[in-house]
Amino acid sequence: MDTVQEVLERAWKAHSEGAFDSALADYIWLFDASAADADSASLRLSYILSAWAKLAEEHLPARHALVELRDRDSRRLLAQAGDANAAVLFNDIRAINDKLGDLQNTWHLFQQLPEALAAQCARSALPSLMVCGDYALARRHFPHPEQHLAQAAALLNERRAGLNVLTTAGMSALLAEVYNYVTELALVLDLLAGCGDTAAAEAARAQAVTLVQSPEARACVQAELDAPGTTLDAMIELENSSATE
Repeated sequence: MDTVQEVLERAWKAHSEGAFDSALADYIWLFDASAADADSASLRLSYILSAWAKLAEEHLPARHALVELRDRDSRRLLAQAGDANAAVLFNDIRAINDKLGDLQNTWHLFQQLPEALAAQCARSALPSLMVCGDYALARRHFPHPEQHLAQAAALLNERRAGLNVLTTAGMSALLAEVYNYVTELALVLDLLAGCGDTAAAEAARAQAVTLVQSPEARACVQAELDAPGTTLDAMIELENSSATE
């Protein structure tokens, strides 16, 4: 029996050769199969979904299939909102909508969730709510953005402690952690600014640097604030330099 990785490589090949229906059949199988396979679960919302979405740009049936999957899972979610895996299912739907460019669907679906489930899904839904301009709903379900920022900083500090930044691998890992941190920071700043709380946004921006304990990580965060995109550029540059060594 073919492994998930083997089927994924076969799908990529079929796609590149124009065998779109064959590639689509494999992507549909892969999306479901990877959900039950711990070794390939991380590929599901990254490589597999991205590949399917890319096919959808060239092959209308692939887009229709992605929409059908989204709608099927949405019906399941609303019918089984109390299920232990409901928040995971919502995140799948949100990821599909991101690829489809249909953030309004995420917003409308989130509005239909019971309060307890909405609280679990708030972080996943937040960017969609803000893009749709519903800052009031976003703030209601994400009432303590400064606390969220402090928790993100604590996680960065904890993970930095285990890294040797004098090595290429350690520095690469640090940049990845900083990238995740500034992603959460951007979310907090956008929410506060969108709610009209500019003073809190400015305070959070300054606090974001002082909360970081490591001088190296703090410098990376400050560089990102001064010139957005710096962290990603540094990650790419480091990766390229590693490849040529």
